[in-house]
Amino acid sequence: MMTFIHKLTDRKNLFFLTGLLTIFVAACAPKYSPPPMPDRLLPEIQTGTATFNASRGVVENFYLNFVSLGNVPIEEYGVVYTFLPDTTAVNLVIGGAYPTAKFKNAPRIGANTETFNIALPSGMHALSYRAYAKVVGGEVRYATNRMNTTY
Repeated sequence: MMTFIHKLTDRKNLFFLTGLLTIFVAACAPKYSPPPMPDRLLPEIQTGTATFNASRGVVENFYLNFVSLGNVPIEEYGVVYTFLPDTTAVNLVIGGAYPTAKFKNAPRIGANTETFNIALPSGMHALSYRAYAKVVGGEVRYATNRMNTTY
């Protein structure tokens, strides 16, 4: 019996047994699995009807509607627009050649409105516009375009 214990505690065997014990304990230890990240839900937005003040010659208000705010913080939102000589469709995007009417208040579910009083340029016969929401990370969500030709 003593020879068996002496052989078991021999240095070479001790390193081997320590390594074997470590592997066994690591294999039996509970595994950590972090909870799944929630899906990235972006805001859903709709373009409302712009209101005009014909006597003053301005686009008075822009309206937009948030169907959902999503779970990604909104950095900026508003309406991108352009005045056109006719009703030719254009691809309105922020950060380019088209001006934006940025809303100041925090976005909320439902109707959001802002007064801008943007002068109607002469020689133009249409206003094309659509709502947008820019979220953290730079992604931009757009609503469908609206065209107004009766101003």
